Amino acid sequence: MSICNGIIKQGIPKGDCANLPAKGYERLAILINREDIDFNNVTISEERANVITSLGLLAGKVGYEIHQMGGTPFTGTNAALEDNAYYRSVTKNLVIAVINNDRDVYGQFVDPLLNGEFVAIVERKDKGKDHASAFEVLGYHNGLTLTALDENAYGDYYGGGLYTLTETAAPVSRMYLGETYEAGKALFDSILEAEA
Repeated sequence: MSICNGIIKQGIPKGDCANLPAKGYERLAILINREDIDFNNVTISEERANVITSLGLLAGKVGYEIHQMGGTPFTGTNAALEDNAYYRSVTKNLVIAVINNDRDVYGQFVDPLLNGEFVAIVERKDKGKDHASAFEVLGYHNGLTLTALDENAYGDYYGGGLYTLTETAAPVSRMYLGETYEAGKALFDSILEAEA
């Protein structure tokens, strides 16, 4: 497995004019309480160790829609190398903006972020070849936890706040959802439909 032994198995192909790069994320993501995932029934692709092919929730559990506004949704979301003493890994950050002062949003969403552990699914604008790399999963290996909170009544988030959720020591730079766009979209939608 190239993840563990550091042996590359493919070069970087010449750019494809039919697959032009794009920055950023779509406006809709899903946040899931990590303890609500049915890890006994999660499956990983046999061909690609960074692709989840099945991601179900425990009975009665749901994923929650995260809508972002503006031209650059989830601004500040990124990943960076962790150069540990014995093994290199990745830190992943998801930045969520809450653009209002709503007691229900704070009581049912923001306050639980303080002590919770989460998994998020975001859709990239750059969906990759055949759109098969559209859906990225953050927090799958070690969970996302709140690492930064910035609430400023005079800030750009109009009485709301910015919340950074972080996964540390992830063993891969990206985890994807679905072998194809259609498969990833079906999994994404099934988690959203559980909320309805």
